[in-house]
Amino acid sequence: MVARTLTVVAVALGLAALAWADPRPVSPFQVTAFDGRQVSLDDLKGRPFVLMFLSTDCPTCQQATQRIGPVYRQLQSGGLQIVGLSLNRIDNAGLRDYAARFGASYPLALSSREEFSRITKISVMRPIYYPYVLFVDSAGMIQEEHQGSEEAWFANLESNFRAAVARLR
Repeated sequence: MVARTLTVVAVALGLAALAWADPRPVSPFQVTAFDGRQVSLDDLKGRPFVLMFLSTDCPTCQQATQRIGPVYRQLQSGGLQIVGLSLNRIDNAGLRDYAARFGASYPLALSSREEFSRITKISVMRPIYYPYVLFVDSAGMIQEEHQGSEEAWFANLESNFRAAVARLR
């Protein structure tokens, strides 16, 4: 029982360390959303933004997309931008269907695990769990990050998302 408790505590501390990793710059990127919108780091610098790496067939990603939609619509007027980057094999028509089905009103574009590693500076060898959400400040620095394995964070997604965005200002 004690060993199991220590394991749970170690995992929780590890996830907490991941969520509050040392700030680091997000690498430059440029993507074309399924609807033709071009989005790049240069376009987003000067204001906070969120990058959400996802897989369109991931139930946690689908729920996160659905739950973030209304929050994003409220925060968008304050300058917040979200960019969703799909890491699974899908085409623009599939992204369009995903956006319609789960209410993503922000740009969704195709990406890859290699691009994820380049943008985030996280090794391709390190396991990640979708969705992987990066909160980037107006200077282009990753200030906070969360991944799908953080059940407690995603259980309170709306309030945690708002709080993370507020810390970017």
